[in-house]
Amino acid sequence: MPRVATPGWRLLRGYQRSWLRGDLFAGLTVGALVITHCMAYAPLAGLPPSAAFHAVVVALPVFALLGTSRHLAIGPDPGTASIAGAGLLTVAAAGTDEYLAAAAALGLMVGLVLVVAGLLRFGFVADLLSRPALIGYMSGLGVTLLVSQLRPLLGVTVEADDTVGRVVDVLGALDEVGATTAAVGLGTLALILVLRRYLRTLPGSVIGLAIATVVVWLAGLDEHGVALVGPIDADLAPPALPGIPLDDWFALVPTALGLAVLGFADSFLAAKGVAARHDYRLDADRELSGLGAANLAAGAFQGMPVASTGSGTAAASAAGGRTSGLFVVAAAFVVLAIVALDPVIERIPSAGLAAVVAAAAINLVDVAGFRALWRESRLELLLAGVTFGSVVLFDVLVGIQVSIVLGLVIAIARMARPHDAILGSSETLDGWVDADTYETAAEPGLLVYRFDAPLMFVNATRFSERLLAALDENPGEERWVVLDFEGVGSVDTTATDALRELLDELDQRGVEVVGVARANRGSLDRLRRSDLLEPAGRLRVFPTINGAVRAFRAASSGPTAPAPPLD
Repeated sequence: MPRVATPGWRLLRGYQRSWLRGDLFAGLTVGALVITHCMAYAPLAGLPPSAAFHAVVVALPVFALLGTSRHLAIGPDPGTASIAGAGLLTVAAAGTDEYLAAAAALGLMVGLVLVVAGLLRFGFVADLLSRPALIGYMSGLGVTLLVSQLRPLLGVTVEADDTVGRVVDVLGALDEVGATTAAVGLGTLALILVLRRYLRTLPGSVIGLAIATVVVWLAGLDEHGVALVGPIDADLAPPALPGIPLDDWFALVPTALGLAVLGFADSFLAAKGVAARHDYRLDADRELSGLGAANLAAGAFQGMPVASTGSGTAAASAAGGRTSGLFVVAAAFVVLAIVALDPVIERIPSAGLAAVVAAAAINLVDVAGFRALWRESRLELLLAGVTFGSVVLFDVLVGIQVSIVLGLVIAIARMARPHDAILGSSETLDGWVDADTYETAAEPGLLVYRFDAPLMFVNATRFSERLLAALDENPGEERWVVLDFEGVGSVDTTATDALRELLDELDQRGVEVVGVARANRGSLDRLRRSDLLEPAGRLRVFPTINGAVRAFRAASSGPTAPAPPLD
């Protein structure tokens, strides 16, 4: 029998009987939550619950086998559902067979993107969405989802498709609110929020929805205007390639890329948090491939794209789950529910499902995150605010694009204008530090300059300008210049050209020696290949700043001063 090297298989091969109880209970809990999510979140993508059921029954065990997280629950979530719906509407009309086929194709595309990214070790894509961007995006998504559920929650007529228009429609139709429907919806929402606040270990959405279903059934409220979910077709179909036109495949590429980036970023953040609590390590690249394989399986079985479910992940952890085997239990429970509990599922009130989505939406609005940004960084607060506004006023896909672009612009701006300093030392300090911050004196005749960023095309000119300005402002005639490269992780071609011009300018100013201290091997190799290091060039290499200072003092005409402590 061939050896299977997947993380899940290795874990299951060493399975211990003592883990079984925790995994069974956690699996049943996650399974119940996933059923609720399938019912609640698939309509956000314009899809029937069957598209979500088709996805989770195969995605859960696939990720359990291939992923490195033992607690990350995979399934539909509000973010991916909303993004998928926005993209699918560009190629087909909701409710048609073409729309269902396009959703399956989208799942395949997302899976392919993630698997290839994992094989290429692109785990760093989790960092493309910065924390401020995620705060703005998720909060904007929360508001958008909450507004989208006002119609089923209150039983009013809403015609608009955008968030602002929906709010206007609801305000204009307050006199049409169905009292019974609103009581069921708002009552379920209140119960879920109370359970979340005071009994965090319980699956509040499952309990709230179950109670709402029982109340509606016993009181016969469906005869008083409370809409029910009705029959669902969740029978599993054999795997097949979606038959959509080639143009539609290309049209879905931007949506697939957005889903891949956001889905993995959100999933990996959730997985990291729970892995730290349970003291095990994750492999970002394997997580990429695992989530990709889960989406490939979902799409192959005519399911919608999937990502992590935050409440499912929290439930898997809180319920005592020990291994990813709990998701095999969860998938089996979902299948059992589809087969045996269909009459019960049909009687779920639509207002109750709307309450589940509304509760999830409220949880997405990160007020504490905005407060933290207000205290820490007004620039990042602006990034979060613009992202929030883009999601609410325009579209979830626009919000993702805006957040990524703005995040990269801010990152580039910071690299273009990084911190720099003239370094000094004193007898009371261990090493060379920022002369202005610690009020130390510079060495007469010597300038030690630090630049805290990779030396590249966006800042090479500024590096030269700031160093020359430091020479102009620093008192005395500097005979030596030492460049502290500890903060310079790498050097590109534009930077080597700029250094060559800078060395010519320093030569004209009478600087006798220019040294590089504390540079890493990569930077030194690049400088050597550019003929900037001695003997081919003028740059002298020193392992430490203290070594450079000792060489300077030895070359000086005056008496040798004691060297400061080594770095």
